[in-house]
Amino acid sequence: MKRIATATALGLGLALSSSAYSDTVFGIYAGAGNISYDYSGDFTDLDGNGGSIDFEDDLGLSGDSGAYFYVAIEHPIPILPNIKIAHSDISESGRNTLDEDISFGGEDIPAGVTIDTDVDFTHTDFTFYYEILDNWVNLDLGLTARQFDGELAAAGSQGPISYSAQEDLDFVAPMLYGMARFDLPLTGLYVQASGNWIGVSGVQLYDIWGKVGYTFAFGLGLEAGVRQLALELDDVDDLDADITLDGTYIAATFHF
Repeated sequence: MKRIATATALGLGLALSSSAYSDTVFGIYAGAGNISYDYSGDFTDLDGNGGSIDFEDDLGLSGDSGAYFYVAIEHPIPILPNIKIAHSDISESGRNTLDEDISFGGEDIPAGVTIDTDVDFTHTDFTFYYEILDNWVNLDLGLTARQFDGELAAAGSQGPISYSAQEDLDFVAPMLYGMARFDLPLTGLYVQASGNWIGVSGVQLYDIWGKVGYTFAFGLGLEAGVRQLALELDDVDDLDADITLDGTYIAATFHF
């Protein structure tokens, strides 16, 4: 993951050198809710002796739900970017009896062992963006620094022999950011699409959201939608991976 982290400084420089656009007033946007998600995909430890490891078939992981929240601060200072902080809690535990040998994190675990698995893709986004359009059509462009703080761990035993394997998922991914929102005049309704993406040095990572929302009186509102997050690694720190997360999302929102 070192190649992802080293690109952060370059990405931030590119974002901050962009043309500055800002809101006309100071505002705070916040939301908190829940994401229900399904896992699919596999990974391979290229240093190990086994083949690919499937999240559902080998590790007994299929999906769960977790908390999500965000806070965005917008201001009328043209040269400074707006900032949004968002946090996604994506973690799950599973149990499965192996049908074939697996290998990761320096550990070879043979078929027949029942393993307990924990996967954690929890991450926090720090997004710096400018408003290109700000009326009934809104367009934001910028850069996100995504801090992953998780792990993939498995443990089991067979007779007197214990097995324990772990891969840390602690790295920063700089990603391009874009958001388009369309407000339906005089209704309080809006539709919104947003996304993050990076493709560099064997890494492809994208995160796409689609939302429909409604704003009531006093800035309170609700929004719901879908999310797809996908990660592909090609020999990054001796790891191949093709992982997809599909989810549904609902949250309460507030703006003032």
